[in-house]
This record gives sequence, C-alpha cells and structure tokens, in this order.
Amino acid sequence: MYRNRKLTPALLAVLLLGTAALSACGNSNGNAGTSAGPSPAAASQTPSADPYASLPKEISGSIYDRGQVATGEGSYEENRWTKYINENSGVKVNWVPIPRNQEADKFNVLIASDQAPDMMTTFNRDFIVRWADEGAIQPLDEYIDKYSTSYKKYLQEHPELKPYLTLDDGKIYAIASMRPARANTAIFIRQDWLDKLGLAMPTSVDELVEVAKAFRDNDPDGNGAADTIPMAMSTAYTAITDDWYMARSAAWFVEDGKLTQSFFTERYKDALAFRQLAYHESLVDKEFATDKEFSRQKQLWTTGRSGIYFSNLNMDNTITELRKNNPEATLAAVPPLSTKYGTNGYEVEVPNHLLTAFNKNMKNPQAAMEFIDWMLDSGWEPLTYGTEGVHYQLKDSIPVTTDFDKWKTEVGYASEYRLVQQEQQTPDYLVTRAGDSKDDQDMAALKSTIIKNSETYTFRKDLPYIPPVAEYASIAGQFETKWKEINTRMAMGNQTPDEAVEELRQAWNSLDGDSVTAKVQAWYDANKDKLK
Repeated sequence: MYRNRKLTPALLAVLLLGTAALSACGNSNGNAGTSAGPSPAAASQTPSADPYASLPKEISGSIYDRGQVATGEGSYEENRWTKYINENSGVKVNWVPIPRNQEADKFNVLIASDQAPDMMTTFNRDFIVRWADEGAIQPLDEYIDKYSTSYKKYLQEHPELKPYLTLDDGKIYAIASMRPARANTAIFIRQDWLDKLGLAMPTSVDELVEVAKAFRDNDPDGNGAADTIPMAMSTAYTAITDDWYMARSAAWFVEDGKLTQSFFTERYKDALAFRQLAYHESLVDKEFATDKEFSRQKQLWTTGRSGIYFSNLNMDNTITELRKNNPEATLAAVPPLSTKYGTNGYEVEVPNHLLTAFNKNMKNPQAAMEFIDWMLDSGWEPLTYGTEGVHYQLKDSIPVTTDFDKWKTEVGYASEYRLVQQEQQTPDYLVTRAGDSKDDQDMAALKSTIIKNSETYTFRKDLPYIPPVAEYASIAGQFETKWKEINTRMAMGNQTPDEAVEELRQAWNSLDGDSVTAKVQAWYDANKDKLK
C-alpha cells in the first residue's frame, strides 16, 4: 500500500518541473551491445578497488510499448518521465521500447545480434529460464549483496518472491517486487440489463449462456434493432473460459501424479466446446479473429452493444467511456461460475510483478542496482500517481486522482518504467483512492469485489510457475503459435473437440513433445516437495 507519508518538498519541486516542456534524455540505444565487464585498466587496479566505481552511471533498459504515449508527451524513449528518472535517480537510463505483442520475437532479435539492453524486463518467467540457459543473462546474487541496500532488505521482507527469481542452480537471475494485486481476470456485466430483463446474476456457465442468449434476443438496450453482441472479449477471454474447466491453455497439471499439459485433459475439450458454441450461437463477435488488438471488442462494450465483458482487474478507462455513451449504465462483477467440475476461482497471479534480468554484457551492474534501489524507495510513486496538486490530492495519506483524463494522458503510460514498486491495491486503499468521482467509486467497488472473490474462491494452479526445463522452453513458442491457430479455427468451424485435441497432439508430437514431457516430469519428481 502507499506508505503513510507525504512526498518530500524537494521531490515535489522536481515533479512540478517535470510537467514542463519535454527535454531530450539521450539516445535510446544507450550502451546496448557493448562488451562485458570493466576495462582492462580498471581490472588491473588494486584488488580492493571496485571495478565499477569509475565507470559512467549509465545503463539501458527495455520497456513495454503499448502505444499509450500521447503525441504531445513525446515517445517512450523521451518524455517527462524519462527526464524525471535521469534527473533524480543518479543514473542515466536509455530506454528500448519492446512492443508488448511482439515481445518474444523482438528479444530474440536483440539477443541474437548482441544488441539487447542492459536490463531486460518481462512478465514471462520462461524467458528468464531460456535466457539463463543461453548464457544471455547473469546471476545477480553478488550484485544485490554488494551494491543494494533497499532491494536486499526488501527481499528479506518478502521471501515469497525468491522461488520465482531463483533458478535450478540456486542463483537469483531476476529482480522483481510484489504485485499491486494478485487478482487478475474478471467478467463484468451490465446489471441494468439484467434488471430490465428480469434476469438473475448467473452462477454457472450454463446460466451465463442463457443470460447471453437473452441479451441477444430481447433488445436490452432498447434501440429496436437486433444488433446486440452479448459477450465482448479481451486478451482474458480464452484464459477465463479455460479456467472455468481448470484447463488453462499451456498450463501443466498434475493428474494422478503425472504432469500433463492442459490440452490433453478431458476438461480442455469442454473449454473448446464452449468457445465453439459461443461463436455459432452469435454470443460473440463473428469478426473476433481479425481483431488482433481487441479494439473492436472494447468498442462493442463501451458503445453499449455488448453486455458481458471478459476483461481483467484494470479496466478503469472503459467505465468512463461506457458512461459517456450510456450514462445510466450500471455494472457488476460476475462471481466465479460453476461447471460439472466444480467452481474454479478467477486467476490469482504469482506474487512477483515484472521480472528484470541483467544482460551478461552489462558494463555497470553497480549503477543498475543503485537505480533499482532508488526506484523501490521513491521513484515509483510519481510514476504511479503523478504530481500532487496537478494529478492528485492526498486523502488519509493516499493519493486521490483529481482529473482522470489529465492523469491518463500525462501519467498513465509512466507505470511501464516502474521496474519495482510498493503499491498494494487492497479494497480499502482502492475505495479511498477513488475520491469523489462516481466512475472511480464504482470501479473501486468492482475491483474490491474481484479482489475479495480471488481471496474466497480457490484457483487451481498445480505448479507455481512454468517448469524451468530448457527443452520445454525451446519449443514452447512454436507450440503456442500452433495451439492458438487450432483454437481459433476450431471455435469458428465444425471440428469436434476430440478432433481438435488430436490435432494438438500431432503438433506436440512433431516437436518431440513426449520427450519434453519426460524431462518436465523428471524435473517435477526432483522438485515437487519444494513446490508445495
């Protein structure tokens, strides 16, 4: 949670200056691709001399590019917040944007060409495993112990992080802080539509289907046209519909002591069948396959053509846009839904947030650790809330956003730079932070419900993280491309679930999948007592 103190006057003064005109902050390519370690001259100093002490405090780092920097704000490489970071952290950071939906390909090219940035940041622990196996990144234990004060203490205070940062050789390969909230996926529904049609909140998947059909057939928006597409998607759609059946795509499950991928369980066939039914019954958009960024899906929801939205915890901007078009719209969070397998909760994320690895060629790891310490101590706060008096006011020592549109334009993209942070989104914190805005208050109430549901209902996850097996990491990307293609084609066509699973099996076998499964099983047998 936001710590109960005000930002210091000195920091506030700097932040206010940070809202002025943009200033260049250096070449985004930085020192990526430079040779490893200190210069020969530095290495030849006395044994007690620190090899990094005389090097420039300059590093490069990757950042997710989600296309959210407004034209007037500059670019991901140069904007008010990169200037703030460079002027206050004591380290110059040159940022390398990585398109979120091209992450794997972009990193592969950068690493292969020896142009990867010093700090490589990802949500995917499997990348960390693969990069370590390839020798692209280095262990961090010595750097944390020698150069960090704040992050070293933070790890001691949060031991639950270490298993996610540590690989099989017992060494730490990534920096990460705790997630603001571990609740993730959610389904939102138009409560006003339920009320208008006299429908109850669904409690099972079958009941959700009946509600969706009622939305399709009974003109809940009252416009006299049969144009309602009941369910709108986001990246969370496949995940949620898999999770109903405890069969998240690509997850490993323990079945009678043996590891198997979700695709090869009977439960997965039910997830495939649901998505096919939703398509053929016109419960979802028939053009979803071409909506790669889900922009059309979001539009269906915010313009009031859909009444059920498969989304995640952070969908704040959509409630404002929805009410601009439908001022009387009221929303509710759909509780976890039951199936013949029982009731599985919505996804509960792993404890760690972003994972940041150090390139093996990093010239100055001391500077990188000093940057991490600064970000953890105070740097993350303005990147989260903006500037007091400009973007927020304090209430009970919690920043309350005063102008969401201004915050969204000037601050919304800044959270990408928070490699570590200390925000914790508890229900009480969210309610206080909402302030006087009805949209913010309603969103806080919805988020609070989602968080409480995540704490009440068990979410089945048999392994805490993807097995760190090199053979699996080497084929996972190829197989992902294939299973996504099969999923989409099956949903839109007439292939049976059995036929789709057989095709998945053939794709797995073509990558020597059984051999990979045996290696994953061996890893599990050797480590299962530590995974509980």
